[in-house]
Amino acid sequence: MMAQKRKSLATGSCEGEGLCTVNMIDRFSNLPEGVIHHILSDFVVKDLARFCCVSKRWRELCLSSPSVNFCGFNTDEMADMACELRLKLVNTLDRFLLSRGDNEMKSFCLFWDGHSDEELDEPCFCVNENFRINTWIQNAVRCKVEKVHLAVAYFDFEGEPIAFPSCIFRSSSLRSLVVEMPHTVFKTPSFTFSSNLKRLDLRDIIIQDEGFFKWISCSCKSLKDISLTDCEIYNVTIESSSLEKFDFFNYMIFETCHINISGGKLEEINVNCYHSPSSAVLKIVAPNVKRLLLEGNVKNDLNLGELNCLEEAAILMEPIVDEFDKVYEVLSSLCSVKVLVLNEATIKAACKEERVQVQLDEVWYLQMKIGSFTDDLVPAVVCLLRGTPELCTLYIRYKPTSLVPKYNTSRFDIEYWKMQNLGFISQVEDVTIELSAGFNGIELARYILEHAENLEKMVIRYLAEQSNDIGKLKESKMNSNPMVTFEEYERSI
Repeated sequence: MMAQKRKSLATGSCEGEGLCTVNMIDRFSNLPEGVIHHILSDFVVKDLARFCCVSKRWRELCLSSPSVNFCGFNTDEMADMACELRLKLVNTLDRFLLSRGDNEMKSFCLFWDGHSDEELDEPCFCVNENFRINTWIQNAVRCKVEKVHLAVAYFDFEGEPIAFPSCIFRSSSLRSLVVEMPHTVFKTPSFTFSSNLKRLDLRDIIIQDEGFFKWISCSCKSLKDISLTDCEIYNVTIESSSLEKFDFFNYMIFETCHINISGGKLEEINVNCYHSPSSAVLKIVAPNVKRLLLEGNVKNDLNLGELNCLEEAAILMEPIVDEFDKVYEVLSSLCSVKVLVLNEATIKAACKEERVQVQLDEVWYLQMKIGSFTDDLVPAVVCLLRGTPELCTLYIRYKPTSLVPKYNTSRFDIEYWKMQNLGFISQVEDVTIELSAGFNGIELARYILEHAENLEKMVIRYLAEQSNDIGKLKESKMNSNPMVTFEEYERSI
C-alpha cells in the first residue's frame, strides 16, 4: 500500500508540474512518421538541432525531416557576430547536413546575411561562407529537393557579382524556386536538360544574358508561374505554351528594355514599370488572359494584342501630357472586361473631351482612384461613365498625392449631372464615394441619391470639414429606398 501511495504521489506531482517528459516523448514518437514530419516542417534548424539531443528516435526523425529551414537567425545579431562565432555556426550547419545523408528533401529554405568588414584591407575568413552556401544548395539538389527558397546576401569584398550555382537548374526534382540574392548573376543553363519547374520567382538578381529567357521558353515546358521583381534585366522574351501567370515589377528598367510575353494559357499578367525609358517596349500576346494589371509610366510602345477573354483589369498608368493616345488604345482593347480599376492620370489621358469616348459595355464594377475632384477631372469622369452603361457597382476612391487640397473643385452642380443623361444611373445598385475638397463630389453623390432608381446601397465617406454640407446631403429626396451610410474619415497621402 505504501509503495502504491508513493507511486500515486509521484504521478500526481509529475502531472501537476509538467514533468512527464518520457510519456510526452512516447506519445509523439508513436504518431505516424508522416504526421511527425508535417509537424517538424515549420521548425527552423536551431529547433531541430535541439530535438536531435533528446533521444535517438527524435534524432532520426529530425534528420529525416523532408523540410530543412536554415532560417530564424537574428539579422542584427548576425551582422555584429564575430567571425569566429559565424564560423562555428557554419560548421554546425555543415554537420547537420552531413548527418542527414541522402534523406530526401522536399523543401529547403535559406535566409542568410553575408558578413563584410569595410575597414579591412583584406577579406576575413568569412569570405569562405560563399563556398559553404553553394555547398548547402548543392546538397539540397543531391537530396532531390522540390521547393527551394533562398534569401541570401553573399559575402561581398571585391564588389564583383557572384555567379548563382547552376547545378540547381539541372535538378529534375525541382518544382518551385524563389531566389532573392542581390549582386548575384544568373547565367544561361544548358538547353540539353528539360526542367520540371512549375514556379520561378526571382528578386533583385542580375540577368544579363537574354539566353536565360530563351532557356525558359525552350526547356521549362511545365512552368506555370514566373515572377521578376526589381531584377537587373535588359530584355525579356518568353514564349511559353504552359505559362499561366506572369509578374514583372521593376521600378527602374533599362534604356533598351523589351518585354515580350506570349502564351496561349496565360490567364494573369501583372506589369509594373516606373521610370521606364522612351525606347522601352511592352508586347503581350495572350488571347486567353483573364486578369491584367498595367501600372507605371507610359513612355513606351504598348501592344496588347487581342484581349477577348479579359474579365478583370487595373490600368494605373502615369502618362505624360502628349501620350494619351497610348492610354486610349489600351482602354479601347478592354472590350470584354467586367471589373475595371483606373487611376486619375489614366482617366484624364484616355477621356479627353475632344476624343470619342471609350466604350466599355461589359463593365459592371468600376473603381476610380482619384485625388481631389477638380473641375478639370469632372468632364473626363463623365466621359468614362458614358461608356459604362451596364455599371452596377461604382467605387470612387480618394487617393491623394499631397496633403494640400487642390482648388477649383466646385464648378459642377447637380444640374450639370442631370444634363449628361448618364445611362448607368438606371442600373447602378452599389455606390461608394470618398469625398475630398470642394462640392463636385458632393453634387455627384446627390445626383446618384436622387436619380438612381435601383440603388440598394450607398456609402459616403467625408472629411471633418465637410460635416455641414453632409447634413444637407442627408436631406436629399431619394428615388429609391437604399441603405445609405455616412462615414467620417481622415485625410491621408
